[in-house]
Formats: sequence, structure tokens, C-alpha cells
Amino acid sequence: MPYIIIRGNLASYSHKYPWRVLVSGLKASDIEQLNKFSCGGYSDETTIVYLVHPCHILSALEILGFRVVASSSTAVKQDYNEYMWTMRKEFSEPEPLDTETAVKENLSNIGREAAGLESCHKVH
Repeated sequence: MPYIIIRGNLASYSHKYPWRVLVSGLKASDIEQLNKFSCGGYSDETTIVYLVHPCHILSALEILGFRVVASSSTAVKQDYNEYMWTMRKEFSEPEPLDTETAVKENLSNIGREAAGLESCHKVH
């Protein structure tokens, strides 16, 4: 999945755990890499909660190749310090096939398709 969602607070909630950042949509390999930057708090099937400032997680995700594509704040008054970021990771382009090999494969497929059509149109 190329998109992930991050939600976090910029002002502290309490003295024990002042920040809480929820990250949803990461692949297992990205989670493993992100854990090198930060300790996770807890998680469910889709979301990991980190008990660090959002800038720490956003910076780590940028190092891992993610870029912020959108951000917003919550509309609820008591949570005015909560923000959401949508991030995207670019995937590398697959290697192009050798053109000579691709042409040979296409020609052999055309031959097979033509043979299949001939057998369908034969009148017995």
C-alpha cells in the first residue's frame, strides 16, 4: 500500500505520555525499519501507536522514503491540537523486459491464439 495515515498531537496530553502518534497502513518491512527510530507503544491489526512527538515519526518516515502529500487538523474543539498527515511512498519502476525476448514471446502467443481460433471455426 503506497499511502499511510499518521495522526498525532502537537501539545502534550499528560506528563507520563505527553504525545501519542497513530500510524496506519505500514507494511511489515516499514514497521521493522521504523522501530529502529522509535519505540512503539501498542498496536492492533492496522495501526501502531508511538508515544513520541509526531515530528520524530514524520522525520523517520521521510528517511524511509515517505513524503507528506496532505495534512489537516481535527475540527473537534477539545482536540484542536490533533493533526493528520497522509504520506505516500514511491515505488521503483520494474525493470523493462528485453525487447527481443518480449517480441519473441508476443509472436509465439499470436501463433497459439491463431491456432486456437482455427480449431474453433472448423466446420465438421
